Amino acid sequence: MQGGFPVVAAKVRVPRSDALARERLDALLGGLWSRRLGLIVAPAGSGKTTLLAHLAATARAPVAWYRADNLDGSLSSFLSHLEAALRSALGELSGGWASVVDMARALDTWSGERALLVIDDFHALEGTPGEQALERLIEYAPGWLVVAVASRSRPALNLSRLRVSGGLLEIGGDDLRFRSWEVERLFRDFYRDPLPPVELATLARKTEGWAAGLQLFHLATRGKPAEERRRVLDSLDRRSRFLREYLTGEVLDQLPADQRHFLLQTCVLGRLSGPICDRFVAGTDSDAMLRDLERRQIFVQPLGEDGHYRYHEVLRAHLEAALLQQVGEAALRDLHGRSAEILEEFRALPEALHSYCRADDWRAVDRLLGREGEQLAQRSGRWIDSLPPSVLDHDPWLLLASARRHRAEGRWEAAASAFQQAEQGFGAAEATRICHLERQASGAWLNLNPPPAGHPLGALRLMVQRDPLQFVESRETGTALGALLAGAASLVAGHLADAGRRFRDCLAAADAAGAVQLGARLGLTAVGTLAGDPGSSSEAAAVAETADELGHGFLARLARVCAAFRPDGGAGAEVAAARLACEQAGDHWGAALADVAKGWADLQEGGAGPGAAATALERALAWFHRMGAGVLEAWATSLLALAAAENGEGRAAGLALEAERLANARGAEGPKLFAYLALARADRTRGREYAALAGAAQARTGLAPPGRPSVDTGGIRVRLLGGFEMALNGVAIDFQDVKPRARTLLRLLCVHAGRPVHRGAIQLALWPDADADAVTRNLNVAMSTIRLALRRAGAVGNGAQPALLVREGDAHRLLLGPESSVDLLDLERQVAAGRRAREAGDPERARASFRAALDRYRGELLPEDGVEEWVLDHREHARSLATEAAGGLAETLLEQRRADAAVHACLEGLRADRFHDPLWQLLIVAHERAGNRMAASRARHDYHLALAELGLPSADPDPAGGTGGTSLTGSERQNPR
Repeated sequence: MQGGFPVVAAKVRVPRSDALARERLDALLGGLWSRRLGLIVAPAGSGKTTLLAHLAATARAPVAWYRADNLDGSLSSFLSHLEAALRSALGELSGGWASVVDMARALDTWSGERALLVIDDFHALEGTPGEQALERLIEYAPGWLVVAVASRSRPALNLSRLRVSGGLLEIGGDDLRFRSWEVERLFRDFYRDPLPPVELATLARKTEGWAAGLQLFHLATRGKPAEERRRVLDSLDRRSRFLREYLTGEVLDQLPADQRHFLLQTCVLGRLSGPICDRFVAGTDSDAMLRDLERRQIFVQPLGEDGHYRYHEVLRAHLEAALLQQVGEAALRDLHGRSAEILEEFRALPEALHSYCRADDWRAVDRLLGREGEQLAQRSGRWIDSLPPSVLDHDPWLLLASARRHRAEGRWEAAASAFQQAEQGFGAAEATRICHLERQASGAWLNLNPPPAGHPLGALRLMVQRDPLQFVESRETGTALGALLAGAASLVAGHLADAGRRFRDCLAAADAAGAVQLGARLGLTAVGTLAGDPGSSSEAAAVAETADELGHGFLARLARVCAAFRPDGGAGAEVAAARLACEQAGDHWGAALADVAKGWADLQEGGAGPGAAATALERALAWFHRMGAGVLEAWATSLLALAAAENGEGRAAGLALEAERLANARGAEGPKLFAYLALARADRTRGREYAALAGAAQARTGLAPPGRPSVDTGGIRVRLLGGFEMALNGVAIDFQDVKPRARTLLRLLCVHAGRPVHRGAIQLALWPDADADAVTRNLNVAMSTIRLALRRAGAVGNGAQPALLVREGDAHRLLLGPESSVDLLDLERQVAAGRRAREAGDPERARASFRAALDRYRGELLPEDGVEEWVLDHREHARSLATEAAGGLAETLLEQRRADAAVHACLEGLRADRFHDPLWQLLIVAHERAGNRMAASRARHDYHLALAELGLPSADPDPAGGTGGTSLTGSERQNPR
């Protein structure tokens, strides 16, 4: 009993998390901790519980879980289960809650930093006092409590205030839907049962990424032969018993009879709206019915136009199978015929064409194509995939639409063949010229024939062959398409700033739409990726998602490659998966570009080694050479030279010189950077000269080269932890003649190394009381003084700077060259690598990374800056990284039964932060597991002294060895009670 009402223990137990990690959703959930409420509303089987269980497993905070059901509608039941869940997660709280106010008062006594309350299956409380209490709970709960609610329908809450204040995170069914590449990863990496590309594409299309459908298909086909798997896949749209049982029990049986009847009546309509459905069913309330079905999340998906919907393919196919059983084949054909006429009347042409085909009304198909074929061909997309081959093969407009669909997917051979068939079918019509031009442009990507310059694809083909910048100079960029092509030319030449400007011009153009707009967005993400901008990854993921939805598979795969380059690394495996997807789709160009990215990623991460990078780059180089793509060949050759130099191969210098020659001959600046880096590594006698050339190339292009090649000339090393030091080639640079404020400015820029620091932030840190003119004067003098000191040390000179102080508008940046390093950045990278290794189940890599991170922490960040306000947050950040590394190392060592080593790791972490609660608890557990009870007792005594020093009550460690405590904030650490 809890609060006078019997509590079901299973409903307040956090479920086990066992699902595929989906970075896209993790990024969405990352914003939850700064909100009051996270609301996940999606249909049955969409993966809501799975997502929240994963969140609970990775929350690094106490999690209270409550799964509602239809018996919990009363206020007393709702509060009793909440009380049980929260007390289980947070410990002792005053009980007997009779109201939400009682709950809020009890929670006010908890002293932790943050906690999460999950309420799953909230739709079970619809229209009850429990639902009404949720709004008050969110309003009265303390700020440290974040509430996450999962429901099949939108709760009747007034969410506008939370939306306006930014306190609401909303995740819908489309967010949870598995994208095509996630379906591929699910079967390959999680189920360990990879599917052939054709079957993957069919499964993704038929299930539309519905999580339950994917899981049910896996369960039905696990361990079965390929023939049986294909049979189950073919039956998904009509005769699938497992889908029928799930949809009937979990969806349709939960609806009122009138809604079930409406769904069954209208399932033959490919597009639904109030007027369309009213005409079809002779009714008057279809709009209200559709809106209510959408609110209930009954697999009704809004389309681009307001008030227009379609049924999820899984539900539509199930309903049509039921309708077939009810009325028979002949009547079903008649219903499709009626729906086609109404859809044609409402100008839903692709849907009307599909319904005419389903009605076997081939005369109507010929009539519609004869009158609307050109418009249908312009709207080519996924709708073309659902038409019978017999229709596609005999109508030139559909062949043209099909060819464009193949082209958008990067299937160049199929596209060229379909364009040729369409050209032959049109005979002497004007459309023949269009087909001929598009066939030539597509065919040029398969051979060395000259492409038509007047076609966008032909222009792209020309600019990867030679002189991309000449194309920019001669191109009229007043249109969105012109700006897009000019941006692409600047990008392949390696001029990132110009490429970014032109892509932005494209997006700002009035005629930017469709594939052109998508291409510009992809171009901007590629610019960000090549420039080392960590924020480009999330935008690339969004581009991949949009491209996938619109049927632009080629762009989607390239965007996936960009999205793989996250700030915490781990790009190699994701890029390899994207390359495999290109290969399986027959997209050789996409595979070659992914190979270049794979080589880049391997050089960046160093995990797979330069040898693996060389393998990928040699594949790409062979394809580009075969296709006469000289500009891309220069890029691949230069990166291959860098990989060879990193691997100590004798061919490195020769490859680098060949890359330089190719780059000069083809008019590409970007590849020179990697060629010079390779030469600096391979040619010891002229290393400094080549390092200077590399610095100049980097300044001109804006490229952020992969990895940190170990060139022993020109390398700047910055030490921030344990005291400031900047060294060139191992020799400390003397800043004795630099005034104190200028030295502080240099340290501030080093803390932000690689990131811009706005003038206002510099003023606040160094000259808070000065007027604008004085700040400008002081800043200019300080920057000149620092540059002079660097020049005297040989760190800056000859117009090429391995470390460069640059101004960017109202901001200043310390731009470190490829051979430079900062210990704080190294610490961040090693901790991130340790996290990834633990998540991947690789304890050895985790241990090595955490050990390396802890070795970087040689003391407090910039102790010479004392308690200056600008440094405190950075110092706390560095300290938290050190304690995380110590804790991660100790936990890994304990798992490996190396308790003595775990003790030393804890002690190292406590030297960084003696008030870090989880490390004290780990230390006590490590001593006990090492069998040293006396040392455990001493550690417990010291732990209590630390708590007493801060005026906190004593607490015993978790006997299971967990790290359930919370570390103290920076202000608590500096101002103990």
